[in-house]
Amino acid sequence: MIEEHRYEMNSNWVREKIVTIEIEGKQILDVATPADFWPESPKDLLSPEDLFVASAVTCYGVSLSGVAKRFHAEFIDFSVTGDGHLRKGEFGWEFAEISMSAKIQVPTEKDKSRMEKAAERAHRYCLVGNSMKCPVNLEYEVTLG
Repeated sequence: MIEEHRYEMNSNWVREKIVTIEIEGKQILDVATPADFWPESPKDLLSPEDLFVASAVTCYGVSLSGVAKRFHAEFIDFSVTGDGHLRKGEFGWEFAEISMSAKIQVPTEKDKSRMEKAAERAHRYCLVGNSMKCPVNLEYEVTLG
């Protein structure tokens, strides 16, 4: 039997170059063309480009949290940063790559070893990153806290 999940949403026009994301039971988000392509873009609104990079970064973060639990790797804290490199290609603008950097604090040396394995596994199995056309690269540092 094939297991499937669906994620449904609506997007409605607000005004020039601004739309909504509407998902039942969740907060409505306004989304705008980024300032790179529209200088008048409201600076407080997310862009599709922001959300694209955010989807890779946050998917890795929640995957890391889950994999760490399965690997019995305790952590004190972690943070993940992401940088999406947009370039003009043969068929228009596209993401060339996303680079992520994770900083993970653990309480013991045993957790450090387990967390390094968890960091790799979370990256390998992050479904959003695996679904993207561009490479999603990861560097991580696990330190004792």
